Amino acid sequence: MKNVLITILLFCASCQLNAQESRQDYMVVPVISQQSFYLKSSTGKMSKELLQINLPANTVEWYYTVTTRSDNGDFPNSDLTGQLVKLVDPDHGIKSAASVHVVGGTGLCDVYLMANPLETNQYVNKRPASGFLMNDSREHCVSAAVMVKDFVDGSCFLMVRNPGSSRGVYVNIEVAAIVLSSAIGSSTAMQ
Repeated sequence: MKNVLITILLFCASCQLNAQESRQDYMVVPVISQQSFYLKSSTGKMSKELLQINLPANTVEWYYTVTTRSDNGDFPNSDLTGQLVKLVDPDHGIKSAASVHVVGGTGLCDVYLMANPLETNQYVNKRPASGFLMNDSREHCVSAAVMVKDFVDGSCFLMVRNPGSSRGVYVNIEVAAIVLSSAIGSSTAMQ
């Protein structure tokens, strides 16, 4: 009888330890669902747009998509968040970044990722700035899906500029982050 009772107690203790093991889960958090705007030609005012990106805590990588149009009209939603949800394995992270697709564009813009607010302010005020994260920036972009791993904490800025001197351009941007959360048992809690 003692052996049976000891066996049951050991089994229960083992089950409780396994139930309290923490594991890490990856999840997708939308940052900007869909932001569309018009940029005038580079010779006029309003040829730049600044978007502040506030990354969620525990971001491990994030993505932005850019689509351009030379004429006015609705942008098809590339559903960046939905695409990433399909590509994220909750236990191991992103399966394949190459599978993120974006709708083709017909216009042209430059997108600069900037982490320093002072540099960003200088650039907005038409002073030279050198604080671009070029690996994560795109010049003469028609459409693109960009994965960012170089800057994953806090806030940064996407500076979108029309490099053309004769035509305006319509731009659509989406941003989503892949976040690491920790889970205990079956409940997930953000840290």
